[in-house]
Amino acid sequence: MSDSLEIWGGVECSIVRLRERTRDQLRETGHFDRAGDLSLIAEMGIKTLRYPVLWELVEGDGSSDWRWPDARLNELRRLGVRPIAGLVHHGSGPKSTHVLDPD
Repeated sequence: MSDSLEIWGGVECSIVRLRERTRDQLRETGHFDRAGDLSLIAEMGIKTLRYPVLWELVEGDGSSDWRWPDARLNELRRLGVRPIAGLVHHGSGPKSTHVLDPD
């Protein structure tokens, strides 16, 4: 184990549901559409990154679509950045779910 200081980072990825309104911070910040952000993160020297593999994005409409997280995780691997994958982040899962659902 190295004694050197390492800087970790994270992408703000909250999908906030307030009653009937949803706020998707990945889209609001533009990161969802900017794959080049990952190169900028790597250029800053970040070697470990909290990164969204959010349930809402993968299975939001009931069918699984891994294209976005697969592409991003592959790019992180190519850049030498270790991801810490987040499946839920200040959200409650797809719209068909509810945080208080007893099932």
